[in-house]
Amino acid sequence: MNKVFSIIKILTNKYLIVVVVFIIAMTTTEEHNAFQSMENARTIKRLEKELTFYRKKSAENKKRLEQLKADKEQIEKFARERYRMHAPDEDVFVVE
Repeated sequence: MNKVFSIIKILTNKYLIVVVVFIIAMTTTEEHNAFQSMENARTIKRLEKELTFYRKKSAENKKRLEQLKADKEQIEKFARERYRMHAPDEDVFVVE
């Protein structure tokens, strides 16, 4: 009987009630809850990885562009390989 009263006394403690209500409010409010924060953190990490990937790809493309601007033979090679272009007096056979 004494244990029941001590448990009831602990559960009716105003500080405990306030803390429990605060934790429930922080984890369930619509806009800024803990679950949404974790999801946002995962999204930020994924987007940062994508940003790193695209920055690397952009640097590679800039380097390739500078190579193409510098040398006419590079442009011709690029057009032949990528777009299968050819000179008017040539026949092209594609082997895959």
